[in-house]
Amino acid sequence: PKIHPTAILDGDITIADDVEIGPYCILRGRITLGSGTVLVQTVHLQGPLTMGAGNVCYPGAAIGFAPQDKGFHHAKDGAGTVIGDGNTFREHSTVHRATRDDRPTRIGDRNLWMANAHAGHDVQVGHDCVFANDTLFGGHAEIGDRVVTGGGAGVHQFARIGRGAMISGLAGVAKDVCPFFTVSNTNYVGSYNRIGMRRGGFAPGDIEMVREIYGLLVRSRLPFSDRVRRIEALAGHPIADEFIAFIRSSKRGVMT
Repeated sequence: PKIHPTAILDGDITIADDVEIGPYCILRGRITLGSGTVLVQTVHLQGPLTMGAGNVCYPGAAIGFAPQDKGFHHAKDGAGTVIGDGNTFREHSTVHRATRDDRPTRIGDRNLWMANAHAGHDVQVGHDCVFANDTLFGGHAEIGDRVVTGGGAGVHQFARIGRGAMISGLAGVAKDVCPFFTVSNTNYVGSYNRIGMRRGGFAPGDIEMVREIYGLLVRSRLPFSDRVRRIEALAGHPIADEFIAFIRSSKRGVMT
């Protein structure tokens, strides 16, 4: 490994042979870094933390520190933080470790965290997401695959964002956002992510199913229970089944 002489490694730290640790990085606790991971400079990592292969952390990134929870003692480890492969954490992005002992804060693969993006404790993130500058995820939020956020987007604690959804810049989310929906203003679904689905290689029939469900769930003036029943009548199509499962499992209610 290439370790700059000003870096500090203090604890039970395991790093692959080709890891690069730049100037003034500080690693403390029980940490594992996978092959090809690069800490550019002034990166702070706190264990328990596992990072997979090919991750890149830019200056000021801080990962694995204690939750911003007044009831959590800063010296408690908990389940820690688990990060997959190929993620990029730009300047001053932050990810806090879990408050729970049975499930870590978890980040999947190939996600881009732009400057100052933040994931609170116990957040669960999928794969291939892009989070623009100052995106904020409250504790326990769950983010599906291929989610995109604009700058300054904010997601309330315990809220869920379905796969392929898009959150506009400066928009706030306090309820669950269904897969492939686009949040264009705070707590307001303005459309569905047709362009994102096309880029993702979805079949025209799948895109048309999302369009139909969007019309039923968001544009209809029927009582909410009647809207859900009409969507449930579409069961058997994989996209419809995904929506039905998402709606049925919602605890905060889905955004319409």
